[in-house]
Amino acid sequence: MTIALILGIAQTAAAAGSWRDLHRPLHLPQLAAGEACPVSTVDRRVDWESANIFGGSGIGRGPAYPGLGGADPVGHFDPPTRVHGMFGEKLFWYVRPSHRGRVLVRGRQIDGAGVVRWLKRGERVVRELRIKPGRTVTWGGQPPGSRGVPTGTFVSGSGCYAVQIDGARFSRTIVFTASTPSAGSAPLQGSRGRERRDSNPRPPA
Repeated sequence: MTIALILGIAQTAAAAGSWRDLHRPLHLPQLAAGEACPVSTVDRRVDWESANIFGGSGIGRGPAYPGLGGADPVGHFDPPTRVHGMFGEKLFWYVRPSHRGRVLVRGRQIDGAGVVRWLKRGERVVRELRIKPGRTVTWGGQPPGSRGVPTGTFVSGSGCYAVQIDGARFSRTIVFTASTPSAGSAPLQGSRGRERRDSNPRPPA
């Protein structure tokens, strides 16, 4: 059996795992009173200029990232929209070509009692973001085999937040800050590209 065939079988098995397998206990940072928010940094191992993702670059260690590297300051989420009693904006989530399987994202505020939520199809707010194998939009410069999902992301209010990103073979924590207006709303910002549901995404180059 060739190495390529073995790798292909392993990738197929990882993609076929269940969501239940990814519901690991949350291990999010704890902040003491007055402690600074330990915001995640941009992953410099990725050629973000070539990847050309919405948001400029991703923060965290990957292989899945929120596009908050281009924010000012880095890792800051500034949602202007008030919906369902929360504040949200469309945020781009990028998955490197090296990971073909499911991605599960969950989180909460770590310096308060706030929560993180996501907008699912049909305008329903849900507790977790699920990025399915093959789910992606297309955009100019998209690395072959990579995935990008623009999704309405919501927080309760200003503060320090953390999300845990789980895949079949990894579990990562990403920390970001958020600031929200006291009142008012605005439309969700548009996303790049069109959504594609592809059961057989292109292989990495």
